[in-house]
Amino acid sequence: MPITQYCNFSADLARPRQRSVRVNGLATCLRLEEVYWTIIEKLAREESLTVGKLISRWALEMDLAHEDVWNFTGYVRVICVVQLMKRAGSMASDGNVIAPDLANTRDMQ
Repeated sequence: MPITQYCNFSADLARPRQRSVRVNGLATCLRLEEVYWTIIEKLAREESLTVGKLISRWALEMDLAHEDVWNFTGYVRVICVVQLMKRAGSMASDGNVIAPDLANTRDMQ
């Protein structure tokens, strides 16, 4: 087994960066690891939106769904992961994980 099976990436991707964005007209700061900013920027480009407008859309969707979110930054991270999982075909449109090995973490212990 190679030593870098899971850690074969630039450590810069794990470095947190604080960024000011306008979320639904209000200035706010989000502190996310660089990898998440990269994902958000890519998703925003695909939607022809700015990063702020995309994050505002996510916040609005959260509000419209009447979801209680205690940690908005964590919510943004989950959206990034869910979008990547949907693209990889490991998440159904209803939000259920398709790959059973990802859903059952007891097998990893």
